[in-house]
Amino acid sequence: MVVAALVGSILVSLVIPLIIWIILIAKNKEERKGIIVLFVRGALFYIAMQFGIKQQGLAYLFNNTNLQTFMDEHYISYLILVALIGAVLAIIPELITILVIYKKKITFKQAVSLGLGYTTAESMFLIGYLGIAALVKYIGDNDYELVTSAETLFLSDFERILLGVTGIGLIVCLIYFIEENMTLWGILIKVICQALVAFLPGFLIAFSTKDLLEVFDRSMALIIIYIILTAVALCTAAFMNSVKWKMWDIHN
Repeated sequence: MVVAALVGSILVSLVIPLIIWIILIAKNKEERKGIIVLFVRGALFYIAMQFGIKQQGLAYLFNNTNLQTFMDEHYISYLILVALIGAVLAIIPELITILVIYKKKITFKQAVSLGLGYTTAESMFLIGYLGIAALVKYIGDNDYELVTSAETLFLSDFERILLGVTGIGLIVCLIYFIEENMTLWGILIKVICQALVAFLPGFLIAFSTKDLLEVFDRSMALIIIYIILTAVALCTAAFMNSVKWKMWDIHN
């Protein structure tokens, strides 16, 4: 079970996204350059966000401001603040790419590639490289014990699938609304939805934490979280399917 869970993490975070990306490249010769470049851009956006802004920025704030005290005393407000700031900062390079570099001319498949690059980098950072490292240790030493259970790993893999679909869908949504000259609506929808997806899991887990609200147990919190994430992923998938023929086409 442990090996299967670790292999699942690698498949979900790296192998399957790369297969999808390769298929996009192989089947769309005229869009190939945009698909490749936008995938790389998406990955770089996440790397810059994670290592340049989130890690360094939060470390600076915790060390030089009263953010730690604010978090301890107003945890829910802290979650809202971090989620909103993260969503706003994430959209800035996307807007520059869509409006300035590509002049509102990004096809559906290129939009998917941009989102795929971002979510692949995110998944690799959160579970992929840990899965690879743990699998190597486990194969080399059968006595090696994971701190995390196989069930938890499988849930993390499922969560990454849901958030991957949602992340791609939100970027497609942003590009679609911009191409339809409804830029403000696109920005609002993406920022609000991305912030909610980041905020809700932590918020619901707080309901199962003794030091906070403790309204119900952790299992119930996880069930609610996965129901919400599944519903959001299905909605974004349905949206992508409904607009894939309405977005800018390279032949136009």
